[in-house]
Amino acid sequence: MSATPPAPAPPAHGGLNGRAPPPPSPTAESFSKFFESWIAEQSRDLAALRAAASADPAAATEADLRRLVDRVLGHYEQYYRAKAAAADDDVLRMFSPSWTSTTENLFLWCGGWRPAAALHLLYAKSGMQLEHQLPGFLNGGSLDPDLADLSAAQLQDADQLQRRTIKREREIEDAAATAQEALATARMVELAGGGVGGGGGEMDGEAMEREMETKADGMRRVLDMADALRLETMRGVVALLRPAQAVHFLLAAAELHLAVHEFGRRKDGRAGNAGAAPPPPTQQQ
Repeated sequence: MSATPPAPAPPAHGGLNGRAPPPPSPTAESFSKFFESWIAEQSRDLAALRAAASADPAAATEADLRRLVDRVLGHYEQYYRAKAAAADDDVLRMFSPSWTSTTENLFLWCGGWRPAAALHLLYAKSGMQLEHQLPGFLNGGSLDPDLADLSAAQLQDADQLQRRTIKREREIEDAAATAQEALATARMVELAGGGVGGGGGEMDGEAMEREMETKADGMRRVLDMADALRLETMRGVVALLRPAQAVHFLLAAAELHLAVHEFGRRKDGRAGNAGAAPPPPTQQQ
């Protein structure tokens, strides 16, 4: 079986292969609603991936599995297109999202998940599946066509992808540092009211607004680079896998994301309930 090639971009219009037309690009304000619909879409993808992963290997053709993999990747592409459109409207909300939990926000890297984590997920799931199947394999059995059966060539490709990804991550971190340090320029000090002598000045609100918009543009470029690397890394991992293996990788990615998202939402809900003011005491008649 050959490795799965990168998925083509989803069609721009509906009516092909039974797919509905993509929703209009959201603004930052409406991205929260888009995110909830995308989470529901990912839950449906999760069900399809689980069904494919648990099915009899002889029952699903390689073409069927590749179509499923391409569809799931297409949904990731749709997400990042919508996110880019929302960031153009207001990049500030992309770095302090209200649609994710505080737990998820704790682990954000440049506005999202760290790209190299996709390789760590691949290695973790592969190791778990290999450990589960190893006793039977040592007794003369064969490995299932999942991530336990990664070849030496696939592992080498994964290592090279990981090295490239880490190198790109460092470049993006350097760009983020430059954008963040630009907040402390002489111009910003001047606008803040701190002239040469310091103190006594008043902030020029309109000029500050223009200057901060320029600073935000730097972080917008950082987000664009980071999201591009996230999608490129996801596609890179899938490309080095066989279709059946890609199903297991995408399944692990969806399970992890949805589980952390749900855990974080429940934790935030409990914290909100604990901080709520108690109801007033009932007056005795």
